Amino acid sequence: MPTSRREKRLQKAINSYVLAQGDRPYVRLKLLQKYLRAKKLGNVDLKDLKKMVDQHIKSMEYREKKDNIEAMLFTKEGTPKKHKYGNAFCKRCFMFKDFEKECPYCGSLELTL
Repeated sequence: MPTSRREKRLQKAINSYVLAQGDRPYVRLKLLQKYLRAKKLGNVDLKDLKKMVDQHIKSMEYREKKDNIEAMLFTKEGTPKKHKYGNAFCKRCFMFKDFEKECPYCGSLELTL
């Protein structure tokens, strides 16, 4: 888990890179490496950068599977929402609120940034 500001910025850059590259995340790794050096986010080895990209992809796949399972279990439609505005479960009554800001069960409002 990133702790320093630089590590957080590095993770954000990798996240944006993976999302932008789609199904070809390894094609521009050298360019990403140069960018990270230029922005002083880290002098990351190409091998380590590939591992970081792999870890991020696995993390994204895990979240997608988790969202699909939650949707199958707790919604009538059985499909996950595209736009998520809050947490899956209400922090007050613990009911599944399907990523809405306001809980339909207890009316609790979740503030998000």
